[in-house]
Amino acid sequence: MLAVECDKAAGFAELTLDGAMTGDEYAKVISAIDDALTRHDKLNLVCVLRHFGHVDWSIWPKDLVFHATHRNWMKHVAIVSDMGWVEPTMKVFAPFYAAEIRCFPLAKLDEARAWARTGSITRAAD
Repeated sequence: MLAVECDKAAGFAELTLDGAMTGDEYAKVISAIDDALTRHDKLNLVCVLRHFGHVDWSIWPKDLVFHATHRNWMKHVAIVSDMGWVEPTMKVFAPFYAAEIRCFPLAKLDEARAWARTGSITRAAD
């Protein structure tokens, strides 16, 4: 399941992947992102990767086109996952994007959301 929640007014989107991804789910995410980009040049983004399942093969060419045509649409990107391969993979691909990208464990989802929205983390006083 791939889902998206957008706060178009704030220029913020949160994607959640938990299992298999269908072409229809992918199309809804792209539509929501493109709609938000009508109001903002760049979006702040949280990607919550709980479980990576089967990806419908029709998505791969569409995703390549999306990334080729949307090179500079992200400002802050928080990748949130407990899957061990995610952070090293993000380190490989991060230089290809004009965005600040950070990885967080699932236990720090709220911290990731705060950082993605503002670019900083506010900590409670000790």
